[in-house]
Amino acid sequence: MFNRIFKNLDSLFLLKILALALFISIPTLAAQDTVADLYQDARYEEARQALQQGGEGFRAGEAVLWQSRLSTDPAEALVILREGMADDRLPLAVRTRMALDSSDIEFGLGHYQSSFKVIAPLLSDDQGNLPGDVYLRAGLALRALGNLQRAREMLASVKPKDQVFLLARFYLGDIALDQNDSGLALRYFESANDGSGSGSHPRVAGGQWRAFLAENRDQEAKELEQALSRDDPGSLAMLEIQRLLREQEEELAAMLPGGVPGNEVENQEPDRGRYALQLGAFSDRSLALDFLRRYRGQLSDLRIDEVRDERGQFLYKVRTGSFVNPAMARTEARRLAGQLDMEVIVADLSRSANQVD
Repeated sequence: MFNRIFKNLDSLFLLKILALALFISIPTLAAQDTVADLYQDARYEEARQALQQGGEGFRAGEAVLWQSRLSTDPAEALVILREGMADDRLPLAVRTRMALDSSDIEFGLGHYQSSFKVIAPLLSDDQGNLPGDVYLRAGLALRALGNLQRAREMLASVKPKDQVFLLARFYLGDIALDQNDSGLALRYFESANDGSGSGSHPRVAGGQWRAFLAENRDQEAKELEQALSRDDPGSLAMLEIQRLLREQEEELAAMLPGGVPGNEVENQEPDRGRYALQLGAFSDRSLALDFLRRYRGQLSDLRIDEVRDERGQFLYKVRTGSFVNPAMARTEARRLAGQLDMEVIVADLSRSANQVD
């Protein structure tokens, strides 16, 4: 099922829920209601049977949408949607939803260029009436492709009253955090609820907490954590903060000889210069922690920096040192490479993609 394919993709899961909410908000016939209810309850085989028995009980194009959503083969679903989008007899709103579903599937398969391409025609014909989902999907695809400027433009195009406004603001803030602009990130997070009337995105509080820490506003971060712990301890926002705290503790424990964090190192974080020495990059954080543990005895200030690659996927980069002068950084990289018998590269931390010199 597609929900299984996308279960680890927070953005796609939320988009699917929003797309389904948009569908249910329109008065539907009994057959459509039955399929939608079964789909929501994850009773997919029964939903397929209801779809087959629905006969004429669907509006134009709705059966095509449900056929694609209930397909177990992404390639088959894409063919179904492609044929539907090519049918000019179908209402534009239905073809737009087909394009969004197709974009979601392509994104989930890692086909980011195709994910953007399928909705690009909607953007070129934009008369100012596109749903925010289109801009949100375009922004996420462009971000994964590394085109952050256009990604921000797309996300910023979502209007305040749109149902995905707060999601768009969250991702704008997330991009700003990736680019080490915590002040801008906080402004996006704080504006996430302005005029949306949609409540809070479960990750916004986690984003605010991260931004507070990056701004050295530790007291505000602590107050936010305490308020959530007191008022909504089971919220997704609190779970997100707890996850981030566990990662910090794991990293600190890995850096200490005894494996147990102590208060004496809390204030030993060095001032970061523009350049650092990078010893490894991993897509799996546990592998980065293993690497850090292996070499912590030889390098006291090893750390893990979490960044995104050109596809938008997280990488965990093990780094050491802090240099203002790139020549000194290169000299130390050569010395360290000889000492450890491994490649050591100089990372320019001022670049959004953390490109190596």
